[in-house]
Amino acid sequence: MKNGALGAVVASWFLAGAAIAANPLQGELELKAAGKAERNAGLWLDGQYVGFVEDLEGRGKLVLLPGEHELVFKLIGYDDLTRTIRVEPGSRNEYRVAMLPVADASYPDKNETAQLRLSVKPEKAAIFVDDSYVGHVDRFDGRGGMRLAAGTYRLTIALPGYEAFTTELTVHSGQSYEVKTDLRKGRLDERAAALIAGGTAAADY
Repeated sequence: MKNGALGAVVASWFLAGAAIAANPLQGELELKAAGKAERNAGLWLDGQYVGFVEDLEGRGKLVLLPGEHELVFKLIGYDDLTRTIRVEPGSRNEYRVAMLPVADASYPDKNETAQLRLSVKPEKAAIFVDDSYVGHVDRFDGRGGMRLAAGTYRLTIALPGYEAFTTELTVHSGQSYEVKTDLRKGRLDERAAALIAGGTAAADY
């Protein structure tokens, strides 16, 4: 039986060695990205967004309760990757994240898009455009930002333990836009909580 993600990620993002030493009944999971692209993939653990691979890979191993756990990795332009793993007490597990590009994916021409840059804390927060998962903040805070076809969109930025940020914006081709905000500690609203629990990656951003 799968364990809930919030209970499964024991001592969230603490160094796993210390946690294992304190409780040998837990198990470790270490993520390894197969390539540069996979480092940007978001991870849903037992139905809850917990961060992106590069952040989890760089800060130590995930510490999980024994039993089966479902891993779902999402990345724009790639098929979702879903795997079920079994964690034994005191075990140390490594999982290599390798994803396949979406077949026949099409994207708008750069000259027909607007640029959207994000300056948001925490940087591991998930981004949803019109309720579809498109990535994490850290991926779109640089010079390139996010490319959007001209139109009006609902932007939601959410992370468990924080109040979600939601805004509607209209963008025009050839223009640049920026969203700046710091998420406040608190609880997700019902809609944002539903997105975090089951965000579906879009293929056209």
